[in-house]
Amino acid sequence: MADSSKIGKEYAPVSWEVERGKIREMAKAIGDPNPIYQDREAAIKEGYKDIPVTPTFLTVPMMFSTSMPTVINDLKINFLMVLHGEEQYEYYQEIYPGDTITAVPKVVNIEEKTNKSGKKMDMVTIELLYKNQRGENVARARSLLVERK
Repeated sequence: MADSSKIGKEYAPVSWEVERGKIREMAKAIGDPNPIYQDREAAIKEGYKDIPVTPTFLTVPMMFSTSMPTVINDLKINFLMVLHGEEQYEYYQEIYPGDTITAVPKVVNIEEKTNKSGKKMDMVTIELLYKNQRGENVARARSLLVERK
C-alpha cells in the first residue's frame, strides 16, 4: 500500500518555461489540428494574445521534471505496477509562450479500492496549483496514479 502517512506532503516545486515549440509538439501528439496551437497569427485572430497552451499541456511540466519519480519513490509505490488513472485541469487564466509556471506537487489523497475481479489497488491523487512568473494562479492539475497489487 502507498504510504498514507504522506497525505498532505508537498514536494520540490516544478518549474517550466512555456515555449511555442512544446505547445506545437503537444498539439501534434494529441492530434489537435486547431491552428491556434501552431500559428501565432491564427491565435491572435481568435482573440488570444499569443499561442495558448493546449488543454492537456500541464502534463508536460510534471512528467519532464524529477518530481514524479521522487513522489513515487517517497510513497513506496512499485513503479512497475503504476497506471495513469486520470488527469483533471482547471484553468484560471491563459498560459502563453514566455510564461514561467511553477507548482508544488502535493499528495491530496490515498485510498485503497477493490476492482471488479477482487484485486486491490491504491489510488493516489497528486495536485499541483500552477502560478505564473507574476505569482498569479493560472491552473490547477490533479493526477490520479493507480498502483495495482
